[in-house]
Amino acid sequence: MADFYLGTDGIRTENKVHNLDACIKCGACSAQCPVSSVNPLFPGPKQAGPDAERLRLEGVGFAAEVLELCSNCKTCEVTCLSGVKVSEMILSARIKARARGELKENWRQRLRAEVLGRAEQLGRMGTVWPALANALLGRAWIRYLLELGLGISGKAPLPFYRKRFDSAVVGDTRLQTSAAKDLVYFPGCFTTHNDPATAEAVVRVLQHNGYKVIVPPLKCCGVPLAANGRFAAADKKSRYNLRVLLPYLNNGLPVITACTSCGLALKQDYPRIDAPGADLIGRQTYDLFEFLWALHEEGKLREEFQQVDVRCGYHAPCHLKSQGIGTPSLRLLRLIPGVRMQDIDAGCCGLSGSYGFKLEKYEMAMQIGSSLFAKVQHGLNNGEFNEISTECGVCSTQIIHGTGASCYHPVRILASAYGLESN
Repeated sequence: MADFYLGTDGIRTENKVHNLDACIKCGACSAQCPVSSVNPLFPGPKQAGPDAERLRLEGVGFAAEVLELCSNCKTCEVTCLSGVKVSEMILSARIKARARGELKENWRQRLRAEVLGRAEQLGRMGTVWPALANALLGRAWIRYLLELGLGISGKAPLPFYRKRFDSAVVGDTRLQTSAAKDLVYFPGCFTTHNDPATAEAVVRVLQHNGYKVIVPPLKCCGVPLAANGRFAAADKKSRYNLRVLLPYLNNGLPVITACTSCGLALKQDYPRIDAPGADLIGRQTYDLFEFLWALHEEGKLREEFQQVDVRCGYHAPCHLKSQGIGTPSLRLLRLIPGVRMQDIDAGCCGLSGSYGFKLEKYEMAMQIGSSLFAKVQHGLNNGEFNEISTECGVCSTQIIHGTGASCYHPVRILASAYGLESN
């Protein structure tokens, strides 16, 4: 995965990608960082990123262990007016520090990183017999063993497993010679194993708009592995996905994902891989609602919406904000009669992939999410909304954990408006 950041020109290419010299030391990124606001041990993205990078370039050592405190939420990059790739800089430094052996792990941390990074494999096991997997993971003694043996907090919200999303629901997945109405769907690990109803809704909505949906045999996008320091394994997954996607990319097919972290990886990380298709993947990947809103603006979206009476609070995931596309789901759902959507706008949920599952980070994750939880509870108690919607499955898991509110992907509302499922 180092190729994501280093390129072929070594340090010069990397710093050009990171836009290091554009940093004006304003400190806005650190002021908005959710981690530094709750953890005094993390010096903030400016210090761990651009400031420390200048020292690292001169061969001056910097405490590598603080790099592991970054949750990679990318709030720093959304905040930075100069376009400095702060979180990418920190992740790149982590890659190098791990390669040099500066980031030490004990046996429990190594095993935990392997487990939490393998979302795809965990999902395959969990969906063999979902009811049994959920029952076991709900037992206090199992959670105690996970905490004792792996350092996975017994309080952390583990997502439920469901019957695995079956891509056969889309029918023929062969690429045709006339591909004007073909597209590729990249479902991601969470919807495949934990929320197949959302994956099915995505497919039905796209088919309803006249598209043939192709779901190739893709693997995990690599984000969970990279987040847990398994950069070589993440790179392997990414290269495999590029090989599979290459014929579709070469034929100009758009790649659609309804998972914000998968989408961010495909748009921003994959283009830096030195592999065929890397030059195409970024500009041909779309968030689901980004794609649907573009159809709306072109007058090509089917808008014979049924009334859907919902009052819903909306949480914009950090990795959606990082894509720079705004909140297209809010714009689109507000076109539906009866739908009332309120943007909660309360920052990061705190879970950040597998960050908040870790024993030493669970309380920090809950503190980070406390503002969001408070605004959700206030809205629920005052009747502003009675349920929550967000594109990120992990955010949804954390919101349910922190508030008890019902939470689901916004595509479910759109599917109801099309009469494709009952809300």
